[in-house]
Amino acid sequence: MLIMSNHKDKLKILGQNIKKLRKSKGFSQLKLSVKLGITREHLSKIERGATYPSVKILFDIVDTLNADFKDLAC
Repeated sequence: MLIMSNHKDKLKILGQNIKKLRKSKGFSQLKLSVKLGITREHLSKIERGATYPSVKILFDIVDTLNADFKDLAC
């Protein structure tokens, strides 16, 4: 098992998992960002691991995509 040594690695994996989940549910970045009430650019930064999503946004992503938090696990 690969052990992540720092927060940047975990943040990047979280973003990749959000992107995979979004695509699997058929959402574009624009469609999801509108439903979340954030800009497409902000969602892009989250998916690239360039910024930390708030807990509220994480809850909203899970709710909007009808997923579980385990789907986002690092």
